[in-house]
Amino acid sequence: MGSRFFLCSILASSLAWHFPFSSAAAQQITSETLELRGRVINSATGEPVALALVQVSAPGPKTQFTGADGTFVFTGLPPGNYWPLARKPGFFDDSEPQRPDPAPLLSSGQHEPIILKLLPEAILFGEVKDENGAPLEGVTVRAQQWQELDGEKQFVPAGSAFTDDEGNFRLAELKPGRYYLSFLSTNGGWTITYQSTSEKPEEQGYGAQFYPGVPDLESASAIEIRAGAQVHIVQTLSRQRLFQVAGVVRGADPASGFNLTLTNSMGDMVQKRVRLDPNTGQFQISGVPRGTYLLEARANQRPALTNTSSGLLRVDDEDRPPLTATVPLRLEGDVSGLVVVLWSGISVDVQVLDEISDNGGPNGLHQVSLQMKPQGFPRSASRITVPRAPDERRAPARFEGLAPGVYSVSGTSHGPWYIASMRCGSVDLLRDDLTLTTAAAPPIQVVLRGDGAQLALNAVKNGQPATAGLLLFSPDYPRRSRFLGRASSVSVGNLAPGRYYVIAMRGAENLEFRNPTAMDRYLTHATEVILAPRATLTISAEVAEPGEEEQ
Repeated sequence: MGSRFFLCSILASSLAWHFPFSSAAAQQITSETLELRGRVINSATGEPVALALVQVSAPGPKTQFTGADGTFVFTGLPPGNYWPLARKPGFFDDSEPQRPDPAPLLSSGQHEPIILKLLPEAILFGEVKDENGAPLEGVTVRAQQWQELDGEKQFVPAGSAFTDDEGNFRLAELKPGRYYLSFLSTNGGWTITYQSTSEKPEEQGYGAQFYPGVPDLESASAIEIRAGAQVHIVQTLSRQRLFQVAGVVRGADPASGFNLTLTNSMGDMVQKRVRLDPNTGQFQISGVPRGTYLLEARANQRPALTNTSSGLLRVDDEDRPPLTATVPLRLEGDVSGLVVVLWSGISVDVQVLDEISDNGGPNGLHQVSLQMKPQGFPRSASRITVPRAPDERRAPARFEGLAPGVYSVSGTSHGPWYIASMRCGSVDLLRDDLTLTTAAAPPIQVVLRGDGAQLALNAVKNGQPATAGLLLFSPDYPRRSRFLGRASSVSVGNLAPGRYYVIAMRGAENLEFRNPTAMDRYLTHATEVILAPRATLTISAEVAEPGEEEQ
């Protein structure tokens, strides 16, 4: 039953899949038909994988399930190049077909059976208990790991689950790697009482904890998981002292009030109870464990009204920035007397200096998207697209409501142009972070140009085409560095002129390629290239094996 449902799901989406198929095969006029044989195996054990769905394009899609020995055979195929794909629930696609480079043309001659490898998923399961050994229900269990995403090292969730009434949890579809488990009790919920109180009872509860029972990531232990492993964990949560954050919010309209949120660096709201008085602005947040947080206050705005001959009418308030306040907190005990002043925050204008001569994209504009990410709280990033289109009048045209702090700024172009420079006053945002204070910030100036270079890359190993991760690293402007994909060849355009290094290596997508210090060790085996404006280059890069940079 499950296999039939899986087959229907795959066939329903098969039109969205892309399989390389040679033009020679499409144009062949011979009546000769051939067969393609292969086997699907478990990459961790080498055992055959039965009932895996294999698909090829010939040029229309053909599918079949593997037999008990993992084998498949497609008959009646015209001569051509084929790249079959295998799928099965509980497995990941582990590798490209193991065949000589370049991929052989399927012809009347003999060919080696193609081996497709599937990586078995790993599973983390276990129980969460209290200090008395009783099961805890409703605890959020999250598996997280350090990953290099878009060239930056980030701590990201890989899966989450809730414990049931017996304290059991199960996290599936995990790839091999090092994981950190966090546990966040959601019992008690989040309630708001519209009153303030001077009572301050001592409170204990289950705050966020990491395996094997520590309060922060720095002292947590990683769990190493192999492919196909099933790892059992028993976690005991210990009660800890919970604290209170109290103070007053100033600047809100008493009639409309304000909202408060307290979040950790992962973006989780951690408050259990919030008491506030919209008339006086006083607030108390209770049940907060020790840790580092971001307290955010936002005024509830009422529509602006104006008197007209026909009565009161609402005024378009798209240019009225919201009143907000952001306060970072390092909580080691109760905090009282906190004064949070609402204001419009820091506004940063963006000026696009257009040095492109064509007519722009579909809306006639040369647009670019910008992101400002605060240090320590990456999930609180702000994003805008400028210049905004005429039909997007309510889209933000500048950054607003920003708190003082350090921000990384990145940009992405929306067409065949590139960001030639991006500055805020004297700060080169393609190299350095931006520090905002309460003083007015100069506008961000973005220069766009359309004379980018075109680069075709070919990965080779011992003079033969090979498949590898292809990375383009800019030592002068690391934020221009890009991972281009895993392939034997790739073409990329609209590159800013300058000096680059091409790195071809398995696992290149996992490199911290926006960090020049981390990349120094890989440049010995990289291929340097200088791109001039409007240049068109084709280069070959030798594939380096992981670890060769250390030799």
